[in-house]
Amino acid sequence: MSVGWTWGSANSPTANNIIEFNHIHHLGKLADGEQPLINDNGGIYTLGVQPGTKIRSNLIHDIQAHNYGGWGIYLDEGSSQILVENNIVYRTRKGSFHLHRGEDNIVRNNIFALGELSQIERTVETLEAALEDEDYRSFTLENNIIYWRDGDLLAGRWGDKYYAFDRNLYWSLGDRPIGFDKLSWQEWQQKRNGS
Repeated sequence: MSVGWTWGSANSPTANNIIEFNHIHHLGKLADGEQPLINDNGGIYTLGVQPGTKIRSNLIHDIQAHNYGGWGIYLDEGSSQILVENNIVYRTRKGSFHLHRGEDNIVRNNIFALGELSQIERTVETLEAALEDEDYRSFTLENNIIYWRDGDLLAGRWGDKYYAFDRNLYWSLGDRPIGFDKLSWQEWQQKRNGS
């Protein structure tokens, strides 16, 4: 499902879309279950500034990609001012949620589970691009349950301060310690004041 088609932070006619109560599943593979077929894909895909848009109460699972992509909810370049809430997303290739350089998004009260390579991803072209605007906040991740066995908790770029995590539950079935952008839980809390 795709909503919006304006690259970056330019003005967009896309606003106030409600994407809810969908069951989106088994995307990115051939019908016979053979090798993944496409790249740069997600169960729900947005592009551009979309004030008032809400992605809520969706069930998304088994999203694959050949190499790059395979996210459950994919807010692509410039996706901004979007509320993502009350979704259940599981068994994805790259993660349940991915944001590619957007602003003022809220991601709350979701269950993100069992991403193959990662659980949450955030990308910007360069760290310098993320530092252009001092008031920039890409997204707030709050009151979510993030549960996984394989892969990393986070993928992408997390070296800047332009995001916030608060009141999330992280549960890993894996053997290795939970890492936050190569930091331990204690280091993450100290650096980010996150949870």
